[in-house]
Amino acid sequence: MKRLCVLWCCLSIAALVSCEQEKKAEPKTAQEMYEYAKALLKPNIEGESSDFAGALQWTRRAAEQNWLPAVLDMGALYMYGGRGVKPDAETARKWYNKAVELGSKEAHWFLGVLDYESAHHVEAALNHWQIAAEAGIADAQYRLGRILSQKKETLQEGIQWLEKAARPGQKGGVPQACTALANLYMTGTNGAPKDTAKAVQLYKAASGGGDPLAQLVYAELLLAGAEGVPQDTEKGMQMLRLAAGQDYPRAIARLINLLRNSRDAEQNEKEAAAWNERLDRLRKQ
Repeated sequence: MKRLCVLWCCLSIAALVSCEQEKKAEPKTAQEMYEYAKALLKPNIEGESSDFAGALQWTRRAAEQNWLPAVLDMGALYMYGGRGVKPDAETARKWYNKAVELGSKEAHWFLGVLDYESAHHVEAALNHWQIAAEAGIADAQYRLGRILSQKKETLQEGIQWLEKAARPGQKGGVPQACTALANLYMTGTNGAPKDTAKAVQLYKAASGGGDPLAQLVYAELLLAGAEGVPQDTEKGMQMLRLAAGQDYPRAIARLINLLRNSRDAEQNEKEAAAWNERLDRLRKQ
Protein backbone atom coordinates (compact mmCIF):
# COMPACT_ATOMS: atom_id res chain seq x y z
CA MET A 1 0.00 0.00 0.00
CA LYS A 2 2.86 2.35 0.89
CA ARG A 3 4.48 1.68 -2.51
CA LEU A 4 1.17 2.43 -4.23
CA CYS A 5 0.85 5.70 -2.32
CA VAL A 6 4.38 6.70 -3.26
CA LEU A 7 3.71 5.78 -6.88
CA TRP A 8 0.45 7.76 -6.91
CA CYS A 9 2.20 10.73 -5.37
CA CYS A 10 4.94 10.60 -8.00
CA LEU A 11 2.41 10.35 -10.79
CA SER A 12 0.46 13.30 -9.35
CA ILE A 13 3.59 15.42 -9.13
CA ALA A 14 4.53 14.45 -12.70
CA ALA A 15 1.07 15.43 -13.87
CA LEU A 16 1.27 18.76 -12.12
CA VAL A 17 4.70 19.44 -13.63
CA SER A 18 3.38 18.47 -17.05
CA CYS A 19 0.38 20.79 -16.72
CA GLU A 20 2.62 23.61 -15.56
CA GLN A 21 4.89 23.07 -18.59
CA GLU A 22 1.86 23.14 -20.89
CA LYS A 23 0.73 26.40 -19.31
CA LYS A 24 4.14 27.90 -19.86
CA ALA A 25 4.19 26.61 -23.44
CA GLU A 26 0.78 28.05 -24.32
CA PRO A 27 1.29 31.00 -26.68
CA LYS A 28 0.65 34.43 -25.22
CA THR A 29 1.42 36.96 -27.94
CA ALA A 30 -0.22 37.12 -31.36
CA GLN A 31 3.03 36.13 -33.04
CA GLU A 32 3.41 33.11 -30.74
CA MET A 33 -0.18 32.12 -31.49
CA TYR A 34 0.50 32.27 -35.22
CA GLU A 35 3.71 30.24 -34.95
CA TYR A 36 1.89 27.69 -32.79
CA ALA A 37 -0.85 27.43 -35.44
CA LYS A 38 1.74 26.73 -38.13
CA ALA A 39 3.31 24.04 -35.95
CA LEU A 40 -0.07 22.35 -35.55
CA LEU A 41 -0.35 22.01 -39.32
CA LYS A 42 2.80 19.88 -39.43
CA PRO A 43 2.64 16.17 -38.50
CA ASN A 44 4.51 15.57 -35.24
CA ILE A 45 7.46 13.25 -34.75
CA GLU A 46 5.14 10.35 -33.87
CA GLY A 47 3.61 10.65 -37.32
CA GLU A 48 0.22 11.89 -36.19
CA SER A 49 -1.83 13.94 -38.60
CA SER A 50 -1.85 17.72 -38.49
CA ASP A 51 -4.44 19.53 -36.37
CA PHE A 52 -6.25 21.85 -38.79
CA ALA A 53 -9.05 22.74 -36.34
CA GLY A 54 -6.52 23.76 -33.71
CA ALA A 55 -4.45 25.68 -36.24
CA LEU A 56 -7.53 27.57 -37.40
CA GLN A 57 -8.45 28.47 -33.82
CA TRP A 58 -5.00 29.88 -33.05
CA THR A 59 -4.71 31.64 -36.40
CA ARG A 60 -8.05 33.32 -35.78
CA ARG A 61 -6.95 34.38 -32.31
CA ALA A 62 -3.73 35.85 -33.71
CA ALA A 63 -5.70 37.62 -36.45
CA GLU A 64 -8.10 39.08 -33.92
CA GLN A 65 -5.04 40.55 -32.21
CA ASN A 66 -4.02 42.19 -35.51
CA TRP A 67 -1.11 39.91 -36.44
CA LEU A 68 -0.96 40.69 -40.16
CA PRO A 69 0.22 37.28 -41.52
CA ALA A 70 -2.65 35.65 -39.64
CA VAL A 71 -5.14 38.20 -40.97
CA LEU A 72 -4.00 37.50 -44.53
CA ASP A 73 -4.25 33.75 -43.94
CA MET A 74 -7.81 34.12 -42.69
CA GLY A 75 -8.67 36.10 -45.79
CA ALA A 76 -7.16 33.44 -48.06
CA LEU A 77 -8.94 30.64 -46.21
CA TYR A 78 -12.36 32.18 -46.79
CA MET A 79 -11.52 33.36 -50.29
CA TYR A 80 -10.56 29.91 -51.56
CA GLY A 81 -12.03 27.56 -48.96
CA GLY A 82 -10.65 24.18 -47.99
CA ARG A 83 -10.44 21.70 -45.12
CA GLY A 84 -14.17 21.91 -44.50
CA VAL A 85 -14.31 25.70 -44.75
CA LYS A 86 -16.57 26.92 -47.56
CA PRO A 87 -15.52 29.91 -49.68
CA ASP A 88 -17.16 33.05 -48.33
CA ALA A 89 -16.36 36.22 -50.27
CA GLU A 90 -17.81 38.60 -47.69
CA THR A 91 -15.89 37.06 -44.80
CA ALA A 92 -12.73 37.08 -46.92
CA ARG A 93 -13.36 40.74 -47.73
CA LYS A 94 -13.71 41.54 -44.03
CA TRP A 95 -10.31 40.05 -43.24
CA TYR A 96 -8.60 41.67 -46.23
CA ASN A 97 -10.08 45.06 -45.33
CA LYS A 98 -8.61 44.58 -41.87
CA ALA A 99 -5.25 43.74 -43.48
CA VAL A 100 -5.46 46.98 -45.48
CA GLU A 101 -6.05 48.89 -42.24
CA LEU A 102 -2.90 47.25 -40.90
CA GLY A 103 -0.95 48.55 -43.89
CA SER A 104 -0.91 45.54 -46.23
CA LYS A 105 -0.54 46.31 -49.93
CA GLU A 106 -0.87 42.63 -50.77
CA ALA A 107 -4.43 42.69 -49.42
CA HIS A 108 -5.34 45.19 -52.14
CA TRP A 109 -4.43 42.56 -54.71
CA PHE A 110 -6.88 40.07 -53.18
CA LEU A 111 -9.62 42.66 -52.76
CA GLY A 112 -9.22 43.48 -56.44
CA VAL A 113 -9.68 39.82 -57.33
CA LEU A 114 -12.80 39.63 -55.17
CA ASP A 115 -14.22 42.75 -56.81
CA TYR A 116 -13.41 41.68 -60.35
CA GLU A 117 -14.23 37.97 -60.26
CA SER A 118 -17.04 37.85 -57.71
CA ALA A 119 -19.05 40.96 -58.50
CA HIS A 120 -17.34 42.30 -61.64
CA HIS A 121 -16.80 45.71 -60.05
CA VAL A 122 -14.06 46.54 -62.53
CA GLU A 123 -13.38 50.10 -61.39
CA ALA A 124 -13.07 49.06 -57.76
CA ALA A 125 -10.78 46.20 -58.78
CA LEU A 126 -8.58 48.55 -60.80
CA ASN A 127 -8.27 50.91 -57.85
CA HIS A 128 -7.09 48.08 -55.61
CA TRP A 129 -4.72 46.71 -58.24
CA GLN A 130 -3.27 50.17 -58.85
CA ILE A 131 -2.26 50.40 -55.20
CA ALA A 132 -0.82 46.87 -55.19
CA ALA A 133 0.93 47.42 -58.53
CA GLU A 134 2.60 50.60 -57.30
CA ALA A 135 3.83 48.58 -54.31
CA GLY A 136 5.58 46.21 -56.72
CA ILE A 137 3.20 43.23 -56.58
CA ALA A 138 3.71 41.56 -59.95
CA ASP A 139 0.32 39.82 -60.14
CA ALA A 140 -1.42 43.16 -59.69
CA GLN A 141 0.82 44.78 -62.30
CA TYR A 142 -0.15 42.02 -64.73
CA ARG A 143 -3.90 42.26 -64.12
CA LEU A 144 -3.81 46.04 -64.29
CA GLY A 145 -1.69 46.05 -67.44
CA ARG A 146 -3.82 43.44 -69.16
CA ILE A 147 -7.04 45.40 -68.65
CA LEU A 148 -5.56 48.80 -69.52
CA SER A 149 -3.94 47.47 -72.70
CA GLN A 150 -7.34 46.40 -74.03
CA LYS A 151 -8.25 50.05 -74.71
CA LYS A 152 -6.41 52.26 -77.16
CA GLU A 153 -6.50 55.29 -74.86
CA THR A 154 -4.82 53.38 -72.01
CA LEU A 155 -2.63 51.12 -74.15
CA GLN A 156 0.73 52.69 -73.28
CA GLU A 157 0.04 52.64 -69.56
CA GLY A 158 -1.03 49.02 -69.88
CA ILE A 159 2.18 48.10 -71.71
CA GLN A 160 4.25 49.76 -69.00
CA TRP A 161 2.58 47.71 -66.29
CA LEU A 162 2.87 44.49 -68.30
CA GLU A 163 6.58 45.12 -68.80
CA LYS A 164 7.02 45.60 -65.05
CA ALA A 165 5.11 42.39 -64.35
CA ALA A 166 6.86 40.31 -67.02
CA ARG A 167 10.44 40.63 -65.76
CA PRO A 168 11.74 38.08 -68.28
CA GLY A 169 14.76 36.24 -66.97
CA GLN A 170 14.18 37.52 -63.43
CA LYS A 171 12.61 35.93 -60.37
CA GLY A 172 9.10 36.94 -59.44
CA GLY A 173 7.91 37.70 -62.95
CA VAL A 174 4.51 36.67 -64.29
CA PRO A 175 4.83 34.48 -67.42
CA GLN A 176 1.33 35.46 -68.56
CA ALA A 177 2.48 39.09 -68.67
CA CYS A 178 5.17 38.07 -71.16
CA THR A 179 2.50 36.35 -73.23
CA ALA A 180 0.18 39.37 -73.12
CA LEU A 181 3.02 41.61 -74.29
CA ALA A 182 4.01 39.14 -76.99
CA ASN A 183 0.44 39.09 -78.31
CA LEU A 184 0.42 42.89 -78.51
CA TYR A 185 3.77 43.09 -80.30
CA MET A 186 2.90 40.25 -82.66
CA THR A 187 -0.49 41.61 -83.74
CA GLY A 188 -0.21 45.36 -83.17
CA THR A 189 -3.58 45.28 -81.38
CA ASN A 190 -5.00 48.67 -80.35
CA GLY A 191 -2.13 50.44 -82.07
CA ALA A 192 0.65 48.63 -80.19
CA PRO A 193 4.01 48.80 -82.00
CA LYS A 194 4.55 45.63 -84.05
CA ASP A 195 7.82 43.95 -83.15
CA THR A 196 7.90 40.33 -84.22
CA ALA A 197 11.40 39.61 -82.93
CA LYS A 198 10.53 40.96 -79.50
CA ALA A 199 7.28 39.01 -79.50
CA VAL A 200 9.10 35.75 -80.24
CA GLN A 201 11.55 36.33 -77.39
CA LEU A 202 8.66 37.03 -75.03
CA TYR A 203 6.82 33.87 -76.10
CA LYS A 204 10.01 31.92 -75.47
CA ALA A 205 10.44 33.48 -72.03
CA ALA A 206 6.81 32.83 -71.10
CA SER A 207 7.13 29.24 -72.32
CA GLY A 208 10.08 28.71 -70.02
CA GLY A 209 8.00 30.21 -67.21
CA GLY A 210 5.29 27.62 -67.76
CA ASP A 211 2.49 29.56 -69.46
CA PRO A 212 0.61 26.99 -71.60
CA LEU A 213 -0.68 29.54 -74.12
CA ALA A 214 2.86 30.76 -74.79
CA GLN A 215 4.04 27.15 -75.06
CA LEU A 216 1.36 26.47 -77.68
CA VAL A 217 2.23 29.57 -79.72
CA TYR A 218 5.97 28.96 -79.49
CA ALA A 219 5.42 25.32 -80.46
CA GLU A 220 3.59 26.43 -83.59
CA LEU A 221 6.43 28.81 -84.48
CA LEU A 222 8.98 26.01 -84.05
CA LEU A 223 6.92 23.52 -86.06
CA ALA A 224 6.41 25.95 -88.94
CA GLY A 225 9.78 27.67 -88.80
CA ALA A 226 7.90 30.96 -88.86
CA GLU A 227 8.69 34.54 -87.83
CA GLY A 228 12.43 34.06 -87.87
CA VAL A 229 12.33 30.95 -85.67
CA PRO A 230 14.38 28.03 -87.07
CA GLN A 231 12.17 25.03 -87.75
CA ASP A 232 12.58 22.37 -85.09
CA THR A 233 9.86 19.73 -85.17
CA GLU A 234 11.21 17.75 -82.24
CA LYS A 235 11.41 20.78 -79.96
CA GLY A 236 8.04 22.01 -81.21
CA MET A 237 6.37 18.71 -80.28
CA GLN A 238 8.13 18.76 -76.93
CA MET A 239 6.81 22.26 -76.25
CA LEU A 240 3.33 21.20 -77.35
CA ARG A 241 3.39 18.27 -74.95
CA LEU A 242 4.37 20.61 -72.12
CA ALA A 243 1.31 22.76 -72.80
CA ALA A 244 -0.95 19.71 -73.17
CA GLY A 245 0.43 18.31 -69.92
CA GLN A 246 -1.03 21.33 -68.14
CA ASP A 247 -4.49 20.28 -69.33
CA TYR A 248 -4.69 23.10 -71.85
CA PRO A 249 -7.46 21.91 -74.20
CA ARG A 250 -6.26 23.79 -77.29
CA ALA A 251 -2.80 22.27 -76.96
CA ILE A 252 -4.19 18.76 -76.42
CA ALA A 253 -6.45 19.05 -79.47
CA ARG A 254 -3.57 20.31 -81.61
CA LEU A 255 -1.27 17.53 -80.39
CA ILE A 256 -3.85 14.84 -81.18
CA ASN A 257 -4.28 16.28 -84.66
CA LEU A 258 -0.55 16.27 -85.34
CA LEU A 259 -0.05 12.76 -83.97
CA ARG A 260 -2.88 11.31 -86.05
CA ASN A 261 -1.88 13.07 -89.26
CA SER A 262 1.83 12.41 -89.13
CA ARG A 263 3.75 9.88 -91.20
CA ASP A 264 3.97 7.73 -88.07
CA ALA A 265 0.26 7.96 -87.31
CA GLU A 266 -0.09 4.22 -86.67
CA GLN A 267 2.75 4.23 -84.15
CA ASN A 268 1.42 7.41 -82.54
CA GLU A 269 -2.16 6.16 -82.14
CA LYS A 270 -1.68 4.88 -78.60
CA GLU A 271 -0.42 8.28 -77.45
CA ALA A 272 -3.09 10.12 -79.43
CA ALA A 273 -5.83 7.96 -77.87
CA ALA A 274 -4.51 8.69 -74.37
CA TRP A 275 -4.55 12.44 -75.05
CA ASN A 276 -8.03 12.16 -76.56
CA GLU A 277 -9.31 10.41 -73.42
CA ARG A 278 -7.75 13.17 -71.31
CA LEU A 279 -9.41 15.84 -73.44
CA ASP A 280 -12.80 14.13 -73.09
CA ARG A 281 -12.43 14.13 -69.30
CA LEU A 282 -11.61 17.84 -69.30
CA ARG A 283 -14.64 18.67 -71.45
CA LYS A 284 -16.93 16.76 -69.07
CA GLN A 285 -15.71 18.63 -66.01
